[in-house]
Amino acid sequence: MEVGIDIEEIERIERAHKRFGDRFLRKIFCKEEIDYCFSKKNPYPSLCGRFCAKEAVVKVYGGAIGISDVKIITKESGKPVVFIHDAPSDIAISISHSRLYATAIAVKP
Repeated sequence: MEVGIDIEEIERIERAHKRFGDRFLRKIFCKEEIDYCFSKKNPYPSLCGRFCAKEAVVKVYGGAIGISDVKIITKESGKPVVFIHDAPSDIAISISHSRLYATAIAVKP
């Protein structure tokens, strides 16, 4: 079993977006992820949570993939699902956030 974990300050993602605009978002997130996060009243906790999830997945693979190779899609049930190179993955992911931080853990059986 492989495990990856990440934690980030939500404000860090917000500052990066405000500084670099949509170019920053498109470099890290796919259109579906951006649309999902911006459907929220405050998109930054969701963006940061997805960023953490992607980083956790990259850690599971020991850096053999990049953050842009990972896509986190939320099912209607609210469960996040991991895709690698647009293919479903067997990685289990959990994402959480508080007012200041977001975190995620990824587990590959």
